Formats: sequence, structure tokens, C-alpha cells
Amino acid sequence: MRETYGSVLPGLNLVDLTGKLIVIEGTDGVGRSTQIGLLKPWLEQQGRAVLETGMTRSSLAGKGIKQAKEGHTLGRITLSLFYATDFADRLENEIVPALRAGFVVLTDRYIYSLIARAMVRGLDATWIRYAYSFALKPDAVFYLRIGVDELIPRVVFSRGFDYWESGMDLHPSEDMYESFRKYQTVLLAQFDKLAEEYGFEVVDASPDVRTVFDRLRAGVGRVLSGEPREPLFAPRMAAPLT
Repeated sequence: MRETYGSVLPGLNLVDLTGKLIVIEGTDGVGRSTQIGLLKPWLEQQGRAVLETGMTRSSLAGKGIKQAKEGHTLGRITLSLFYATDFADRLENEIVPALRAGFVVLTDRYIYSLIARAMVRGLDATWIRYAYSFALKPDAVFYLRIGVDELIPRVVFSRGFDYWESGMDLHPSEDMYESFRKYQTVLLAQFDKLAEEYGFEVVDASPDVRTVFDRLRAGVGRVLSGEPREPLFAPRMAAPLT
């Protein structure tokens, strides 16, 4: 039977949710969207109905989050509650109906990214976990892990540094490059802790796109067929922010 991390949304019957909830986690620029873009058609070619979702895509709060972040003035609690609203709306109106209909739900990040970001910003760990206690436990979480030195070139040669992805609201440095490095280092350390706590399946994201996809495809196929998961390897801990 499907479970949550504590509370259950009003009127929700967990027995009805027969689909599969698969999460692709990882930090900014690691390649989550690229991999989901490959997984979705692969699953559909097998005759699977697939729903793709991700952060800031809810009709209730998604647009508001994007607009609010443009001003670079959001406080850490307001930002966290804004994202919690977005998640709750997508859970109730997208994820749950799709699971009830037997879909495979592929989500680009889940509550773990939101918890990691909040904790890096100094929010209370118990409070932020309680805020997401209504979240469904996924059938699998695949964590695309990469080191900060491998991550930086990907970001530089794709979309460049972003204010929030660089943690500029935390003022680690006036230089966006240095800010990105420091913020992502401590964020990766937090992800590693969550990987151990929640039992993520860790996938090395440093190889080429096709190699990573082949590993994800094997993992997702195993989940859908009900095979036991492979043992996790111990994640490397990133250096603390100094």
C-alpha cells in the first residue's frame, strides 16, 4: 500500500493510487530535464501512460513563484511556503489523479530539493519536514549526483549562472561564480545526507547523456517490473561551506 511521510490529504484513498511515482532528483544543471525528456518517450513506446511534472508548474502558484523570484526579495520562509503551495497543488491535481489512473509519474525533483534548499538557508529541519509530511512516498528516487567542479562547466556553457541557483540571497560572495561554487558545494552536501536518509538510488551524472540514460532506464525498468533494487554505493560528501 502506498504511504505518505505522515499526514494524508483530506479525502485521499491511498489504495486507489496504483500507478508508479518516480522521482529524478539532483542539483541545478545536473541534467534532470534532459533525462526525463529521454525517459518519457521510452516509457510511452512500451505502452505506458506517462505524466511529467516538476517544480513551479502548478496553475495555482507556479507563475507567482517565477514572478516573485524576479525581484530577488523573497525571504526564506516565504519562499519555502510558496514552493510548498506549488507542490501541494500539483500533488492534488496532477500527481494523485495520474496515479489513480495507473500512470507512471515522472517528476523533475520532489520535496527533497525543497528540503535541501530550505535547510541550506537555515530553516528548522523538523519544521520543513513537517511542512511536507503529506507528500506521497515515491516508488523510487534516482539521484543524479555530480561534483561541483564537474557541474560548473555544464552551467557556464549552457544557461549561465542564476541568482537563486548561485545562492546570492545568502550573500556567500559578491562574485556570482564564487557564490555558485560555495552554495552548490553546501547544497550537494545536503543532498548526500538526504540520499542516505531517504534511500535514494544514486546515479553518477558525470558521464555522457547516453550513459546516464542507460543507467536510469535500467533502474526505472527494474522498478516497473517489481525487481529488487541494487545496493546503493556510499555517496561522496561535498566539502562544507567556508
